Order: sequence, then C-alpha cells, then structure tokens
Amino acid sequence: MTKILLISVKPRFARALLEGRKTVEVRRRFPDLPVGTVVVIYASSPERAVLGAVRLKYVMRVDPNEVWGLHAGDIEIDEHALIEYLAGATESTLLKVESPEVWARPVSLATLRDTLGLDAPQSFRYINSEQVALMRDLGKGVEIAHDGKARRRAQADPLNAH
Repeated sequence: MTKILLISVKPRFARALLEGRKTVEVRRRFPDLPVGTVVVIYASSPERAVLGAVRLKYVMRVDPNEVWGLHAGDIEIDEHALIEYLAGATESTLLKVESPEVWARPVSLATLRDTLGLDAPQSFRYINSEQVALMRDLGKGVEIAHDGKARRRAQADPLNAH
C-alpha cells in the first residue's frame, strides 16, 4: 500500500507550494518516503483547510546550517526566520516537491472531521487513498453522501494515477 501524507503548513507556505513558487519544504524531522509520494497540503490557522496536493520528488537530510546555501530561492522564507525555525536541530529534512494540484474549493477542517473522521495533523499524518479521493471530490465540488460516497465521480487527475 502506498503511503500518502497529509502535512500541516502555514497558509502562506501552503499557497506558495501549490502555486509552484516554493518547491522545497523544510522540516526539522520527517519520515523517509519514496519518490512520487502524494503529499496533501493542509493550511493551518487561520485557514484550517486542505487546499490541494503535490508529489514528492525527493527527500534529503542535511545539516541545518546548509539549508540556506542549498535552497534559499526555493523555500520562500527569509534567512533569519529559517535560522530561528531550525535552532537547536541537529538535522533538517528537505522535501523537494513537484506537480502542484490546487483544488477549486478548500476542504475545511470541519468537513475533514465530519465527513472523513480526520483531524488536522500537528506536523503530518498518514492517510489512505480513499480519504484522498474523497478530499479531491470535495475540493472539486462533488457532493458527498452521508455514507461517504461521491454522488458523481470527478474526472481522473494525474496525481491520482500512481
């Protein structure tokens, strides 16, 4: 079974990832994941909604002091804020992402809870392909019945092809 990740990101970074301006997400700690993993983007407060997904190009672990030199133009954060975020970390993880998919409608935290039984991740959590399919349908405006089934299926999309 392929792992799919739901990650929590500040709204400005979530939008930058989905607009393709931010191609590297920096984390203090992160699991090893295979190339091609679908990463669903949850924008934290004040938005509190899933906005879309990206595909993982690769994961790289580096010394926190090397992040700025390697990816200053890819992370959408200034050097001071990056140093502050990584302070005290002995390692950092860089997630290089590609193929951003922005959903037409944000999927709110309330909808995640009520329809999918999911809560927002503190940092990240694993989800299954059925949950992602329902989120995509909701993000495309497809009505979901009380039994969790889409009333009409959305068109196939490239991120779901793997």
